[in-house]
Amino acid sequence: MIYRKMIATGAFATALAMPSAGCAQSNNQAPEPDYDAATMLTPAQVASDVALAEQAYERIHPGYTRYTDAETLKEAWAAIAAKAVAQKGMTIGDFYLEIQKALTLIRCDHTKAELPNQLAKERNITPVYLPLRWTLIEDRAIVTVPGETGLRRGDEILAIDGRPIAEMIAEVAPLIPVDGFTEWSRRSGISESLEFRGGAVDHFGALLWDIESSAAITVVGSDGTKRDVTVKRVIHKKWTALGKLAVDAPAANFKDAVGFQRLGSKSAYLKVDTFVNYRDPVKPGELFDPIFDALEEEGRENLILDLRKNGGGSSDAQQALTSYLFDKPVKLATDARVKTLNHKGLEDYLWTWDKRAINPNALGFRKNDDGTYSLRSFVEDLVKPIKPAKNRFTGKLVVLTSDSNSSASASLIALLKGEDRAILVGQQTGGSPDGATGGLQFTLTVPESKVRMRIPMIRYYNDLKGFDTGQGIRPDISVPLTVDVFRAGYDPVLEIAKTLIK
Repeated sequence: MIYRKMIATGAFATALAMPSAGCAQSNNQAPEPDYDAATMLTPAQVASDVALAEQAYERIHPGYTRYTDAETLKEAWAAIAAKAVAQKGMTIGDFYLEIQKALTLIRCDHTKAELPNQLAKERNITPVYLPLRWTLIEDRAIVTVPGETGLRRGDEILAIDGRPIAEMIAEVAPLIPVDGFTEWSRRSGISESLEFRGGAVDHFGALLWDIESSAAITVVGSDGTKRDVTVKRVIHKKWTALGKLAVDAPAANFKDAVGFQRLGSKSAYLKVDTFVNYRDPVKPGELFDPIFDALEEEGRENLILDLRKNGGGSSDAQQALTSYLFDKPVKLATDARVKTLNHKGLEDYLWTWDKRAINPNALGFRKNDDGTYSLRSFVEDLVKPIKPAKNRFTGKLVVLTSDSNSSASASLIALLKGEDRAILVGQQTGGSPDGATGGLQFTLTVPESKVRMRIPMIRYYNDLKGFDTGQGIRPDISVPLTVDVFRAGYDPVLEIAKTLIK
């Protein structure tokens, strides 16, 4: 999911932090020098930025050693500085890649590096993106939107500029963060990603490989015919516009993400493609109430809820949908903890959308025996029971899942499975059913390179049984996505779900 105000399962309420006149301003707002990805950093500059990043993550990140031991992380940070010494310096582009690789070891989908502002601006005007869309199915690169390339939907990409696509994917995959050990959830970020502009192959490839303004693409069609096509690369804006041409393209905002249709006289289908509700916010009830009113008034007994394209988003949309699916109060989290309230020495380098969180009011927290701090219930909505809506649906519920589910969507799916409320059909999800690490996010900007890094502040805890740590959520009925069914335009997940409500 893109950088957002409510990036995980909950929003950090402003009540937890009182205004502070002495709150330092972030260096993110300072003008950056004129440089590019090839600008060299000295070993001393690299060491300085690495030391600051390591200190910040170790102090702030509530899941820093959740999946990886402290010594392994320490070695990863040290290796970056050592590499700069061995090479007698490091480019800013390479430093960004090394930082990103180290952060993936924390195994938190909300923990990642961002390009410095200067490099991000260059991406808006530099044609490094393929003028098409593709996705990874059965470890094969399949064209989804050909654009004006002369390719066809369903063609398989074998190589780009003579480089086998499998090798390219293998090189960028370690740079994509996942929650826990959900390695399969990297799939969606390989080819198409808003967070990593254009997907990992385009985004990281522009720094890893020599990219020309044109690209030679080798493909093989469904009939086995191999051919080569030369295309002109495009800027990010044009690549983004291609998404609108996709078959059943997912909505970017919650207000456009809710779709409903009746199935026969007793059933219905509801899709919610995203919970992102901050760019163009609406009251979730305005979308959901008419739908659940209709379910109740028409006596519909079965509901298929399609969350396959939902990677998470804002907590208000997530909590609202939850209220329509249970006939008893439920909690999406039983506890929400931060690692520290003391950010002294880091204030000049931290930014967040609520700057009062940099010097939080301790009255909003309860100290735990392990030294962490739990947010009190009057501060964090997700630890409060969610009351059932008056027009809640109490019939049979079938939920469609995919490896794109994470964060808020995975949290809801975990609750539905943990409470034995729904039958899950689809693919194993990403995310952490035992609780996401996210909520309010800090952005750390290290001063020498200006590379920016996201540090989640809150770890959520769920009291749900039957899940394997770090493994996402397994559906009750597993239905793999294959190249053949994609090319045929067939949706076996939905078709199987329909058989369960007959």
